[in-house]
Amino acid sequence: MKKILIISLCGIGLLILVFLIVPIQGTKGRLKSYYSGDAISYQGQTVIATTNTGKLELFTLGQNGNIDRFAEVKSYDRRFGTLVDFRDVLLNIETGSLYAYTVDGKSFVKYDISDLRQARVVSRTEDNSWDWFGGLEKIDGYVSTVGTNGIKLWTANLNVFDQYKITTPGNYTFNTTSAGSQKFIFTVADGQIKIYDRETRNTIKTIPLTFTWAGESNKRSVYNDNIDDSVYVVDDAEVKKINFNGEISKSFDHTGPFGYDVTSSSDGKYIYFTDGIGIVKLRKSDFAVIDYLYTQSLGGGNGWATGIKVLDDPEGDKIVLFNGSGIIILDQNLQPMKNDYNQLAIATTTEIEMYPVIIEPVYLSVDRNRAASNSIILLSGGGFGKSEIINIDFLNTRNTVVVDEQGSFSIALTVPVSEAKGTDIKVVGQSSGIKYNLGFFIE
Repeated sequence: MKKILIISLCGIGLLILVFLIVPIQGTKGRLKSYYSGDAISYQGQTVIATTNTGKLELFTLGQNGNIDRFAEVKSYDRRFGTLVDFRDVLLNIETGSLYAYTVDGKSFVKYDISDLRQARVVSRTEDNSWDWFGGLEKIDGYVSTVGTNGIKLWTANLNVFDQYKITTPGNYTFNTTSAGSQKFIFTVADGQIKIYDRETRNTIKTIPLTFTWAGESNKRSVYNDNIDDSVYVVDDAEVKKINFNGEISKSFDHTGPFGYDVTSSSDGKYIYFTDGIGIVKLRKSDFAVIDYLYTQSLGGGNGWATGIKVLDDPEGDKIVLFNGSGIIILDQNLQPMKNDYNQLAIATTTEIEMYPVIIEPVYLSVDRNRAASNSIILLSGGGFGKSEIINIDFLNTRNTVVVDEQGSFSIALTVPVSEAKGTDIKVVGQSSGIKYNLGFFIE
Protein backbone atom coordinates (compact mmCIF):
# COMPACT_ATOMS: atom_id res chain seq x y z
CA MET A 1 0.00 0.00 0.00
CA LYS A 2 1.34 3.42 -0.92
CA LYS A 3 1.05 6.92 0.49
CA ILE A 4 2.30 10.25 -0.87
CA LEU A 5 4.61 11.75 1.77
CA ILE A 6 5.95 15.28 2.00
CA ILE A 7 9.47 15.51 3.41
CA SER A 8 10.98 18.90 4.31
CA LEU A 9 14.70 19.36 3.73
CA CYS A 10 16.07 22.52 5.31
CA GLY A 11 19.43 23.91 4.36
CA ILE A 12 21.07 27.21 3.59
CA GLY A 13 17.85 28.99 4.49
CA LEU A 14 15.79 27.21 1.84
CA LEU A 15 12.79 24.93 2.26
CA ILE A 16 12.63 22.19 -0.38
CA LEU A 17 9.47 20.13 -0.65
CA VAL A 18 10.16 16.65 -1.96
CA PHE A 19 7.47 14.16 -2.95
CA LEU A 20 8.29 10.50 -2.46
CA ILE A 21 6.20 7.38 -2.73
CA VAL A 22 6.81 5.36 0.42
CA PRO A 23 5.01 2.42 2.01
CA ILE A 24 2.85 3.04 5.06
CA GLN A 25 2.40 -0.07 7.15
CA GLY A 26 -0.76 -1.02 8.98
CA THR A 27 -3.17 0.91 6.77
CA LYS A 28 -6.66 0.12 5.62
CA GLY A 29 -8.75 1.58 2.83
CA ARG A 30 -12.04 3.33 2.35
CA LEU A 31 -13.56 5.34 -0.46
CA LYS A 32 -12.29 8.90 -0.61
CA SER A 33 -14.70 11.61 0.50
CA TYR A 34 -16.11 14.60 -1.32
CA TYR A 35 -15.95 17.40 1.24
CA SER A 36 -15.33 20.59 -0.75
CA GLY A 37 -15.17 22.07 -4.22
CA ASP A 38 -16.76 24.72 -6.39
CA ALA A 39 -19.91 25.08 -8.51
CA ILE A 40 -21.10 27.63 -11.03
CA SER A 41 -23.89 28.27 -13.53
CA TYR A 42 -22.49 28.54 -17.05
CA GLN A 43 -24.56 28.96 -20.21
CA GLY A 44 -27.60 27.52 -18.46
CA GLN A 45 -25.75 24.49 -17.09
CA THR A 46 -24.65 23.54 -13.59
CA VAL A 47 -20.90 22.86 -13.48
CA ILE A 48 -19.24 21.27 -10.43
CA ALA A 49 -15.54 20.84 -9.67
CA THR A 50 -13.60 19.13 -6.89
CA THR A 51 -10.07 17.91 -6.17
CA ASN A 52 -10.90 15.82 -3.08
CA THR A 53 -9.71 12.56 -4.68
CA GLY A 54 -6.37 14.17 -5.59
CA LYS A 55 -7.51 14.51 -9.21
CA LEU A 56 -9.33 17.43 -10.78
CA GLU A 57 -12.86 16.13 -11.43
CA LEU A 58 -15.40 18.13 -13.43
CA PHE A 59 -19.13 17.43 -13.63
CA THR A 60 -22.25 18.80 -15.27
CA LEU A 61 -25.89 18.25 -14.44
CA GLY A 62 -27.14 16.38 -17.50
CA GLN A 63 -30.52 16.69 -19.20
CA ASN A 64 -31.49 13.30 -17.77
CA GLY A 65 -30.94 14.61 -14.25
CA ASN A 66 -27.72 12.72 -13.62
CA ILE A 67 -24.50 14.36 -12.41
CA ASP A 68 -22.11 13.40 -15.20
CA ARG A 69 -18.31 13.52 -14.95
CA PHE A 70 -16.91 15.02 -18.15
CA ALA A 71 -13.21 15.38 -17.24
CA GLU A 72 -10.70 13.85 -14.85
CA VAL A 73 -7.15 15.22 -14.70
CA LYS A 74 -4.11 14.13 -12.69
CA SER A 75 -1.23 16.40 -11.68
CA TYR A 76 2.32 15.37 -12.47
CA ASP A 77 5.45 16.74 -10.80
CA ARG A 78 7.94 17.06 -13.64
CA ARG A 79 10.88 17.61 -11.27
CA PHE A 80 10.62 14.25 -9.55
CA GLY A 81 8.58 12.22 -12.02
CA THR A 82 5.72 11.49 -9.63
CA LEU A 83 1.99 12.06 -9.46
CA VAL A 84 0.93 14.64 -6.86
CA ASP A 85 -2.47 15.59 -5.48
CA PHE A 86 -4.38 18.67 -6.50
CA ARG A 87 -5.26 20.67 -3.37
CA ASP A 88 -8.07 22.96 -4.48
CA VAL A 89 -10.06 24.22 -7.46
CA LEU A 90 -11.87 27.44 -8.34
CA LEU A 91 -14.22 28.04 -11.29
CA ASN A 92 -14.24 31.44 -12.97
CA ILE A 93 -15.99 32.95 -16.01
CA GLU A 94 -13.77 35.34 -17.99
CA THR A 95 -14.92 37.13 -21.17
CA GLY A 96 -17.62 34.52 -21.67
CA SER A 97 -15.36 31.47 -21.23
CA LEU A 98 -15.20 29.11 -18.25
CA TYR A 99 -11.90 28.27 -16.57
CA ALA A 100 -10.87 25.93 -13.76
CA TYR A 101 -7.92 27.06 -11.66
CA THR A 102 -6.06 24.44 -9.61
CA VAL A 103 -3.12 24.22 -7.20
CA ASP A 104 -1.05 21.17 -6.30
CA GLY A 105 1.35 22.64 -3.76
CA LYS A 106 4.02 24.03 -6.09
CA SER A 107 2.09 24.48 -9.33
CA PHE A 108 -0.74 26.86 -10.23
CA VAL A 109 -2.59 25.76 -13.37
CA LYS A 110 -5.39 27.31 -15.43
CA TYR A 111 -7.63 25.07 -17.57
CA ASP A 112 -10.10 26.11 -20.25
CA ILE A 113 -13.23 23.97 -19.74
CA SER A 114 -15.64 26.07 -21.82
CA ASP A 115 -16.77 23.22 -24.06
CA LEU A 116 -17.77 21.15 -20.98
CA ARG A 117 -16.14 18.11 -22.55
CA GLN A 118 -12.48 18.39 -21.60
CA ALA A 119 -9.93 20.39 -19.56
CA ARG A 120 -7.26 22.09 -21.68
CA VAL A 121 -4.22 23.71 -20.04
CA VAL A 122 -3.88 27.36 -21.07
CA SER A 123 -1.39 28.56 -18.48
CA ARG A 124 0.83 27.10 -15.79
CA THR A 125 3.31 28.53 -13.32
CA GLU A 126 5.46 27.31 -10.46
CA ASP A 127 6.21 29.72 -7.65
CA ASN A 128 9.90 30.49 -7.10
CA SER A 129 9.54 31.90 -3.57
CA TRP A 130 9.26 28.50 -1.86
CA ASP A 131 5.56 29.03 -1.31
CA TRP A 132 3.28 26.02 -0.86
CA PHE A 133 -0.14 26.53 -2.48
CA GLY A 134 -2.93 24.83 -0.56
CA GLY A 135 -6.06 26.80 -1.44
CA LEU A 136 -7.77 29.12 -3.91
CA GLU A 137 -10.04 32.10 -3.28
CA LYS A 138 -11.66 34.96 -5.18
CA ILE A 139 -10.53 38.31 -3.74
CA ASP A 140 -11.76 41.59 -5.19
CA GLY A 141 -12.59 39.79 -8.43
CA TYR A 142 -9.16 38.21 -8.79
CA VAL A 143 -8.25 34.54 -8.50
CA SER A 144 -5.90 34.22 -5.52
CA THR A 145 -3.72 31.48 -4.11
CA VAL A 146 -3.61 30.77 -0.39
CA GLY A 147 -0.30 29.32 0.73
CA THR A 148 2.37 29.07 3.37
CA ASN A 149 3.74 32.49 2.38
CA GLY A 150 0.33 34.15 2.44
CA ILE A 151 -2.22 35.21 -0.17
CA LYS A 152 -1.23 36.18 -3.71
CA LEU A 153 -3.50 37.88 -6.26
CA TRP A 154 -2.94 36.87 -9.89
CA THR A 155 -3.77 38.28 -13.29
CA ALA A 156 -5.54 36.15 -15.90
CA ASN A 157 -2.09 35.34 -17.34
CA LEU A 158 -0.92 34.01 -13.94
CA ASN A 159 1.30 36.90 -12.91
CA VAL A 160 1.34 38.02 -9.27
CA PHE A 161 0.42 41.69 -8.81
CA ASP A 162 -0.35 41.90 -5.08
CA GLN A 163 -0.02 39.81 -1.94
CA TYR A 164 -0.87 39.77 1.76
CA LYS A 165 1.33 38.22 4.41
CA ILE A 166 -1.43 36.19 6.08
CA THR A 167 -0.16 32.89 7.45
CA THR A 168 -1.45 30.56 10.13
CA PRO A 169 0.79 27.97 11.79
CA GLY A 170 -0.13 24.32 12.08
CA ASN A 171 -2.62 22.41 9.98
CA TYR A 172 -5.03 25.22 8.98
CA THR A 173 -2.94 27.48 6.74
CA PHE A 174 -5.53 27.42 3.98
CA ASN A 175 -8.67 28.31 5.97
CA THR A 176 -8.51 31.87 4.66
CA THR A 177 -11.14 33.67 2.57
CA SER A 178 -12.43 37.12 1.69
CA ALA A 179 -15.97 35.66 1.86
CA GLY A 180 -17.01 38.21 -0.73
CA SER A 181 -15.81 41.21 1.28
CA GLN A 182 -14.19 44.08 -0.60
CA LYS A 183 -12.20 45.15 2.47
CA PHE A 184 -11.49 42.20 4.79
CA ILE A 185 -9.89 38.76 4.69
CA PHE A 186 -10.98 36.17 7.27
CA THR A 187 -8.93 33.29 8.66
CA VAL A 188 -10.54 30.58 10.81
CA ALA A 189 -7.84 28.91 12.92
CA ASP A 190 -6.67 28.31 16.49
CA GLY A 191 -10.23 28.60 17.82
CA GLN A 192 -10.90 32.06 16.44
CA ILE A 193 -11.66 34.23 13.43
CA LYS A 194 -8.87 36.60 12.50
CA ILE A 195 -10.06 39.65 10.54
CA TYR A 196 -7.43 41.22 8.30
CA ASP A 197 -7.93 44.73 6.87
CA ARG A 198 -6.66 44.89 3.28
CA GLU A 199 -6.26 48.68 3.42
CA THR A 200 -4.10 48.84 6.55
CA ARG A 201 -2.63 45.35 5.93
CA ASN A 202 -3.07 44.43 9.57
CA THR A 203 -5.15 42.01 11.62
CA ILE A 204 -7.70 44.26 13.30
CA LYS A 205 -9.78 41.79 15.30
CA THR A 206 -9.82 38.25 16.64
CA ILE A 207 -13.12 36.60 17.59
CA PRO A 208 -13.17 33.38 19.69
CA LEU A 209 -14.98 30.28 18.44
CA THR A 210 -15.74 26.83 19.85
CA PHE A 211 -13.94 23.89 18.26
CA THR A 212 -13.21 20.42 19.62
CA TRP A 213 -9.69 19.01 19.29
CA ALA A 214 -10.76 16.92 16.26
CA GLY A 215 -12.45 19.68 14.34
CA GLU A 216 -9.98 22.30 13.25
CA SER A 217 -8.19 20.17 10.68
CA ASN A 218 -11.31 20.50 8.51
CA LYS A 219 -12.09 23.25 6.05
CA ARG A 220 -14.04 25.99 7.85
CA SER A 221 -15.89 28.77 6.08
CA VAL A 222 -17.41 32.11 6.95
CA TYR A 223 -20.04 34.19 5.18
CA ASN A 224 -19.60 37.95 5.11
CA ASP A 225 -22.79 40.04 4.91
CA ASN A 226 -21.95 43.42 3.38
CA ILE A 227 -25.44 44.74 4.11
CA ASP A 228 -25.35 44.56 7.91
CA ASP A 229 -21.54 44.48 8.43
CA SER A 230 -21.54 41.07 10.05
CA VAL A 231 -20.02 37.66 9.49
CA TYR A 232 -21.75 34.32 9.90
CA VAL A 233 -19.81 31.29 11.06
CA VAL A 234 -20.71 27.80 12.28
CA ASP A 235 -18.40 26.28 14.88
CA ASP A 236 -18.81 23.00 16.72
CA ALA A 237 -21.55 24.38 18.96
CA GLU A 238 -23.47 27.17 17.25
CA VAL A 239 -24.18 29.21 14.18
CA LYS A 240 -23.13 32.74 15.07
CA LYS A 241 -23.79 36.16 13.59
CA ILE A 242 -20.92 38.39 14.71
CA ASN A 243 -20.39 42.11 14.13
CA PHE A 244 -16.98 43.65 13.59
CA ASN A 245 -16.70 44.61 17.25
CA GLY A 246 -16.64 40.88 17.99
CA GLU A 247 -20.13 40.89 19.50
CA ILE A 248 -22.48 37.96 18.84
CA SER A 249 -25.82 39.43 17.78
CA LYS A 250 -27.54 36.10 17.02
CA SER A 251 -26.79 32.43 17.62
CA PHE A 252 -28.37 29.05 17.03
CA ASP A 253 -27.40 25.77 18.74
CA HIS A 254 -27.04 23.03 16.16
CA THR A 255 -27.23 19.29 16.85
CA GLY A 256 -24.26 18.10 14.78
CA PRO A 257 -20.85 17.30 16.29
CA PHE A 258 -18.99 19.83 14.12
CA GLY A 259 -19.66 22.95 12.10
CA TYR A 260 -18.35 23.30 8.57
CA ASP A 261 -19.80 25.61 5.96
CA VAL A 262 -22.25 28.51 5.99
CA THR A 263 -23.51 30.62 3.09
CA SER A 264 -26.41 32.82 2.05
CA SER A 265 -29.42 32.11 -0.13
CA SER A 266 -29.51 33.85 -3.50
CA ASP A 267 -32.04 36.43 -2.30
CA GLY A 268 -30.11 37.15 0.91
CA LYS A 269 -33.02 36.29 3.22
CA TYR A 270 -31.74 32.93 4.49
CA ILE A 271 -28.55 31.11 5.37
CA TYR A 272 -27.66 27.45 4.87
CA PHE A 273 -25.15 25.64 7.06
CA THR A 274 -23.72 22.13 7.44
CA ASP A 275 -22.90 20.27 10.65
CA GLY A 276 -21.82 16.85 9.41
CA ILE A 277 -25.09 15.05 10.00
CA GLY A 278 -26.99 17.32 7.64
CA ILE A 279 -27.85 20.75 6.28
CA VAL A 280 -30.11 23.41 7.82
CA LYS A 281 -31.84 26.49 6.39
CA LEU A 282 -32.30 29.44 8.77
CA ARG A 283 -34.12 32.73 8.28
CA LYS A 284 -31.61 35.55 8.72
CA SER A 285 -33.91 37.92 10.55
CA ASP A 286 -34.59 35.68 13.55
CA PHE A 287 -32.58 32.46 12.99
CA ALA A 288 -35.78 30.45 12.78
CA VAL A 289 -35.43 27.00 11.22
CA ILE A 290 -37.13 26.91 7.82
CA ASP A 291 -35.98 23.46 6.63
CA TYR A 292 -33.44 20.80 7.50
CA LEU A 293 -32.27 17.51 6.02
CA TYR A 294 -30.29 14.67 7.57
CA THR A 295 -27.93 13.52 4.83
CA GLN A 296 -26.04 10.58 6.36
CA SER A 297 -28.18 7.94 4.65
CA LEU A 298 -28.26 9.56 1.21
CA GLY A 299 -26.50 7.65 -1.54
CA GLY A 300 -26.26 4.35 0.29
CA GLY A 301 -25.00 5.71 3.60
CA ASN A 302 -21.76 7.23 4.92
CA GLY A 303 -22.97 10.72 4.10
CA TRP A 304 -21.30 13.60 5.93
CA ALA A 305 -22.42 17.13 5.05
CA THR A 306 -19.53 19.59 4.80
CA GLY A 307 -19.12 21.93 1.80
CA ILE A 308 -21.99 23.77 0.13
CA LYS A 309 -22.33 26.03 -2.91
CA VAL A 310 -25.57 27.90 -3.65
CA LEU A 311 -26.45 28.75 -7.24
CA ASP A 312 -29.19 31.14 -8.34
CA ASP A 313 -31.70 29.19 -10.41
CA PRO A 314 -34.95 30.39 -12.07
CA GLU A 315 -36.86 27.95 -9.85
CA GLY A 316 -35.03 29.04 -6.67
CA ASP A 317 -31.77 28.14 -4.98
CA LYS A 318 -29.88 25.15 -6.32
CA ILE A 319 -27.60 23.79 -3.59
CA VAL A 320 -24.56 21.67 -4.41
CA LEU A 321 -23.69 19.63 -1.31
CA PHE A 322 -20.38 17.82 -0.84
CA ASN A 323 -21.69 15.00 1.31
CA GLY A 324 -18.77 12.66 1.95
CA SER A 325 -19.82 9.58 0.01
CA GLY A 326 -21.03 11.69 -2.92
CA ILE A 327 -21.96 15.05 -4.39
CA ILE A 328 -25.69 15.72 -4.46
CA ILE A 329 -27.92 18.63 -5.47
CA LEU A 330 -30.76 20.01 -3.36
CA ASP A 331 -33.49 22.52 -4.09
CA GLN A 332 -34.25 25.52 -1.86
CA ASN A 333 -36.50 23.30 0.29
CA LEU A 334 -33.55 20.93 0.82
CA GLN A 335 -35.14 18.21 -1.27
CA PRO A 336 -32.60 16.04 -3.14
CA MET A 337 -32.71 16.17 -6.92
CA LYS A 338 -33.79 12.98 -8.71
CA ASN A 339 -32.94 11.84 -12.23
CA ASP A 340 -35.42 10.77 -14.91
CA TYR A 341 -35.65 7.33 -13.29
CA ASN A 342 -36.63 8.84 -9.92
CA GLN A 343 -33.25 7.91 -8.47
CA LEU A 344 -31.03 10.16 -6.40
CA ALA A 345 -28.76 12.24 -8.63
CA ILE A 346 -25.32 11.70 -7.11
CA ALA A 347 -21.67 11.75 -8.15
CA THR A 348 -19.55 9.10 -6.44
CA THR A 349 -15.98 7.85 -6.65
CA THR A 350 -14.23 4.49 -6.59
CA GLU A 351 -10.93 6.04 -5.43
CA ILE A 352 -9.56 4.34 -2.32
CA GLU A 353 -7.98 6.36 0.47
CA MET A 354 -5.43 4.62 2.64
CA TYR A 355 -5.39 5.72 6.26
CA PRO A 356 -3.69 4.41 9.40
CA VAL A 357 -5.25 2.04 11.90
CA ILE A 358 -5.93 3.80 15.22
CA ILE A 359 -6.13 1.59 18.30
CA GLU A 360 -6.50 3.95 21.30
CA PRO A 361 -7.67 7.48 22.21
CA VAL A 362 -5.21 10.27 21.50
CA TYR A 363 -3.09 11.66 24.34
CA LEU A 364 0.03 13.77 24.99
CA SER A 365 2.22 14.12 28.06
CA VAL A 366 5.44 15.95 28.96
CA ASP A 367 7.89 15.29 31.79
CA ARG A 368 7.48 18.91 32.93
CA ASN A 369 5.10 21.62 31.78
CA ARG A 370 7.48 24.57 32.18
CA ALA A 371 11.18 25.07 31.48
CA ALA A 372 13.71 27.67 30.33
CA SER A 373 14.74 28.22 26.72
CA ASN A 374 17.24 25.63 25.42
CA SER A 375 16.20 23.13 28.09
CA ILE A 376 15.53 19.52 27.07
CA ILE A 377 12.08 18.08 27.75
CA LEU A 378 10.58 14.68 26.99
CA LEU A 379 7.31 14.62 25.02
CA SER A 380 5.31 11.38 24.74
CA GLY A 381 2.03 10.62 23.04
CA GLY A 382 -0.23 8.00 21.52
CA GLY A 383 -3.52 7.38 19.79
CA PHE A 384 -2.21 8.26 16.34
CA GLY A 385 -2.26 6.03 13.29
CA LYS A 386 -0.15 2.90 13.26
CA SER A 387 3.31 3.85 11.86
CA GLU A 388 1.97 7.30 10.97
CA ILE A 389 4.19 10.33 10.38
CA ILE A 390 3.35 13.22 12.73
CA ASN A 391 4.34 16.89 12.88
CA ILE A 392 5.24 18.42 16.25
CA ASP A 393 5.08 22.24 16.30
CA PHE A 394 6.61 23.96 19.32
CA LEU A 395 6.45 27.73 18.91
CA ASN A 396 8.53 28.33 15.73
CA THR A 397 10.14 24.87 15.63
CA ARG A 398 8.84 21.77 13.83
CA ASN A 399 9.91 18.17 14.41
CA THR A 400 8.68 15.24 12.29
CA VAL A 401 8.67 11.69 13.70
CA VAL A 402 7.18 8.29 12.86
CA VAL A 403 5.06 6.70 15.60
CA ASP A 404 5.40 3.01 16.40
CA GLU A 405 3.10 0.10 15.61
CA GLN A 406 0.90 1.10 18.56
CA GLY A 407 0.54 4.70 17.36
CA SER A 408 2.82 5.96 20.16
CA PHE A 409 6.01 8.02 20.27
CA SER A 410 8.52 9.63 22.63
CA ILE A 411 10.92 12.41 21.67
CA ALA A 412 13.35 14.78 23.39
CA LEU A 413 12.58 18.39 22.43
CA THR A 414 14.66 21.53 22.91
CA VAL A 415 12.60 24.38 24.35
CA PRO A 416 12.67 27.22 21.77
CA VAL A 417 14.35 30.51 22.60
CA SER A 418 11.66 32.95 23.67
CA GLU A 419 10.68 35.51 26.25
CA ALA A 420 8.74 34.12 29.18
CA LYS A 421 5.32 33.15 27.84
CA GLY A 422 2.70 30.44 27.66
CA THR A 423 2.40 28.51 24.42
CA ASP A 424 1.23 25.16 23.01
CA ILE A 425 2.96 22.06 21.75
CA LYS A 426 0.85 21.02 18.76
CA VAL A 427 0.90 17.52 17.28
CA VAL A 428 -0.85 16.62 13.98
CA GLY A 429 -0.96 13.25 12.21
CA GLN A 430 -0.13 13.71 8.52
CA SER A 431 -2.35 10.85 7.35
CA SER A 432 -5.12 10.70 9.96
CA GLY A 433 -5.44 14.45 10.55
CA ILE A 434 -5.65 13.77 14.30
CA LYS A 435 -4.60 16.85 16.26
CA TYR A 436 -3.81 17.41 19.92
CA ASN A 437 -2.43 20.41 21.83
CA LEU A 438 -0.57 20.51 25.14
CA GLY A 439 0.01 23.71 27.12
CA PHE A 440 3.59 24.68 28.06
CA PHE A 441 5.21 27.69 29.76
CA ILE A 442 8.62 28.95 28.65
CA GLU A 443 10.38 30.49 31.64
